[in-house]
Order: sequence, then structure tokens, then C-alpha cells
Amino acid sequence: MNIKRLAGKLNASYWALGFVKNGLDGVMNDEILNVEWLKMPKDGWFADPFILEVNDDEIQLLVEEMPVNLHKGVITLLKIDRHSMELKSKKIVLEIPTHLSFPCILRENDKIYIYPESAWSGKLDIYEYSPDSETVTFCKTICDDVVWDSCITNRFGERMLFTAAHNDLILDIYKWNAEKDRFIPWRQITSDNKNSRMGGQLFEYHGNIYYPAQDCNSNYGGAIQIKKINYSDGEFSFKTVKRITSPHPKMKLGLHTLNEYKGAVVIDVHGYRHPIAGKIVDWMIRIKKKTKSHK
Repeated sequence: MNIKRLAGKLNASYWALGFVKNGLDGVMNDEILNVEWLKMPKDGWFADPFILEVNDDEIQLLVEEMPVNLHKGVITLLKIDRHSMELKSKKIVLEIPTHLSFPCILRENDKIYIYPESAWSGKLDIYEYSPDSETVTFCKTICDDVVWDSCITNRFGERMLFTAAHNDLILDIYKWNAEKDRFIPWRQITSDNKNSRMGGQLFEYHGNIYYPAQDCNSNYGGAIQIKKINYSDGEFSFKTVKRITSPHPKMKLGLHTLNEYKGAVVIDVHGYRHPIAGKIVDWMIRIKKKTKSHK
């Protein structure tokens, strides 16, 4: 194995999923987050959790799974015991030739749809999910652009798509065009730092609408910023009201996703798979970059 590949293995990220017991109140009121962590399997990892269903005994999630040796993400259904926080079962529900992640959920007319991030395919597709068979069926392409981490919303009088089509500095807002049967670009909201990319679905709290944004200033998925959304006369404005970092005792590289459904709140965090070696390798990479920049 060459040195570059070895370094990549030593500083590889590992992800964990947790449920915030003090819920949105805890998140929005600056409480110390009381998190129950899912007992993770050793054969790969899960990220980008979206809550599919909740009952007294079980939580169902749709997640990005990165199976060992597959080298691309797939969308997997997890069933989790709420009492033991153990994984009861997992099932891949969607795999395509290219990478999938961020399986955002749309509930409409008593049906469930998912539209995972599939930027490597060059488009955004939507699928219908069947709870009975635990399968997905392709419906159609809804955007012909390369977009990352997209969320559909009907909260502002029209169907819109909040997404990232350029970089982490810009929130791209698309509108649905019935004639073209596609989302088309409408607005670009530029931030002065890397905190625009969606980190979960929009949610309502005490009559206001918020969205979790990925804070990628220090590193990818370094934290979550909760942004309050104001919409008036066709114009959006956003105000960051909270910044949340990883509450995990060991996995401190970032908090990447936050989602809520039926009172349950789920997050994902990440750290080094090999903590000591990972920090050393990252330190060596930074030193090498700094040395090159001074030449």
C-alpha cells in the first residue's frame, strides 16, 4: 500500500447517529443536548439520517450507508429499538450506479416520497416509498441540474426547492415549473461564509420557520447553524440563531445533519475512525500545505 492510501485510511472519517432526548426545546433553548447514541455496526457507517416513522417501541430512519468496499453511498432503511438503542435491522432500499446520500422525505396526499442527493448522476430524481413492501419506485426526474442536499417546501405559498447548486456560500432556491415539469432556478442567496448548504429539512418552532444549515467553515459538516427564515414580498432573509457542535465525547470533527419528526430529533456526528493516527496525519497534511504555500 502506498503512503497516500495509507494516510487516507488512517484519517478516514467515521459517523455516528444519535437521538436528542430533550428534543427541539433542548436544541432551540441552548440546553446541553442529552443524546442517546445508536450502537453502530462495524461493517461501514451511516449518515444523513431522516426520520421515516416513530412509535413507542421503534424509530425508522432512511440514511446514507457507505458499505465497506462499495465506495459509494446507498439509501438504507434502519429499524431501531427505542429502549435499547440497538439496530434491529437494516435494508438497502435504493442503489444506483452512482453515489446517493441525503434521503430527504416528502409526505403528500397520504404518500411518501424520497429524493436523495444524486449529484454524481447529474440530476435529481424522486421516488415513491411503500411502507408495506419497504421498497421505492422511480417516479420522475425533478431537476436537471447538479444539486446537493435538496429539500422541497410548500411553506411559502409555492413549491420550492432549497438546495446547493454552486458551493457552500450560496443557497440556491428553485421554483416548480408545471409546464416544464421541473424545478428551475429562481433565487441565489449568498452568505459571507460557508454556511448555506442544507443540513436537514425545514422545521417550525413556536410559529417560525427554520432550516438547519451546514457550517463548513472549519471543515465539511463542522457544525449546524439554525437559521430563522423570513419571507416577505417574494424576498427571503435568514438569521442564524443557534450554532450547534458535536455533543459526542469522542467524535468532534463535526455535526452534519439535524432532523425532527413527531417529536423525535436525530443528528449525525463524525470523527476519526483512528483518532490518534487521524489527528497526526491531518497535522502533517496541514504542515505540508503551509510549507508549499511559502515556497
